Amino acid sequence: MADSTAHGARKNYVAATVLILVMFAIWGLAHRLYGTLFPAFVTALSLNDFQVTFANWLNSSGYFLMAIPAAFFIRNLGYKSGVVAGLGFFAVGMFLFYPAAERHEYTFLLGAGLLANSGLALLEIAADPLIMQMGPAKSAVRRLNIAQALNPLGQILGFFLGSWIMVSKLQNPVGQLAHALVQPYFFIGICVLGFAFLVDRAAFPPVANERAARQDRTIDDIAHLLKSRMFVFAMAALLLYIVGQSFLWDCTIRYVQTGLPGGSPASAADILLWSLYAFVIGRFVGTALMFRFDPIRLLAVFAVAGAILTVLATLLGGQLGLLCILGASFCLSILFPTIFGCAVRDLGPHIKSASALLIMASGSANMVLPIMKLMSGPETIQYFALVPALCLCAISWFAVEQRREAGSA
Repeated sequence: MADSTAHGARKNYVAATVLILVMFAIWGLAHRLYGTLFPAFVTALSLNDFQVTFANWLNSSGYFLMAIPAAFFIRNLGYKSGVVAGLGFFAVGMFLFYPAAERHEYTFLLGAGLLANSGLALLEIAADPLIMQMGPAKSAVRRLNIAQALNPLGQILGFFLGSWIMVSKLQNPVGQLAHALVQPYFFIGICVLGFAFLVDRAAFPPVANERAARQDRTIDDIAHLLKSRMFVFAMAALLLYIVGQSFLWDCTIRYVQTGLPGGSPASAADILLWSLYAFVIGRFVGTALMFRFDPIRLLAVFAVAGAILTVLATLLGGQLGLLCILGASFCLSILFPTIFGCAVRDLGPHIKSASALLIMASGSANMVLPIMKLMSGPETIQYFALVPALCLCAISWFAVEQRREAGSA
């Protein structure tokens, strides 16, 4: 009966499902465009190293700072309102780059980045559990992986579009560069705002607008979740995933520049793009395998394989090591949505607060990464490449424990 109801929901809300899926791609494109253009904005405003580091740290903190307010928001106003508001915050953040450019004002730059990333945090906290609940429960994790597979596709498009904009805009004199870069940011903001309007006007299934009962307190909900050993383990697994992925891709850049003959920033950027290709392919392959195999079992297999490939990359070096790094990127692909999906799929009314806590955990990793990376240099890069292997081993342990917990339930 539940399956037939879900089928009816899918039939009646095809437009809403398509909008959410497309949103994952647009979200990836906008995020990558923002990241690609930001260094040029730094050049235009003549920021020093401390200002750049602090701006990046503050941008990353948006995911951490927005998590608990987002839980209150979507519990009281629903998923759909969270998606629309998240897109709106991101768009306003893009528009704030105008006063930052016109006045060459660092404060506006900080506000723009923080608001944009806070919007992305609210968007993810609302959209991930929403797509899981727009269909049968048994395929919820697979559905989230499908949606998340579109995000890196958008990022690849954003990378190429951003590179093209950079080439055209960098021809402007430095004094006019900030003003020239405002146009792409405005374009991003207008497109995202237009998409938010489409989402707001579309008909969604009732679950998208469900609100918590007045007597249900968000703080009590969060406290209940933090008492669950497996849920706290899932938070740790997501944090370690972000650390592992960031270290792997950061080490890839340094590996190419210092460990390969003729390595240069340009060749490192090409390899990083190939790593993103491997990541996208892995996400689609992993999602396809979920039609046949249990997601949590695939999570364990991909995590163990990624750990082995990372260790091999450290031991082998050279071109073979580089192939192992690309293979590890392939294995990273399904980890985030599968950890997230398996952690929340059976939580019922607690899923909104759970989503916020999981995104907060991943956001806290982004806040400490700049400090951790300062500890790595050319002489220690080979050893720091083992950090992703340790993170992946811990994630495979989480998968084993999750499967054991599901089997005993």
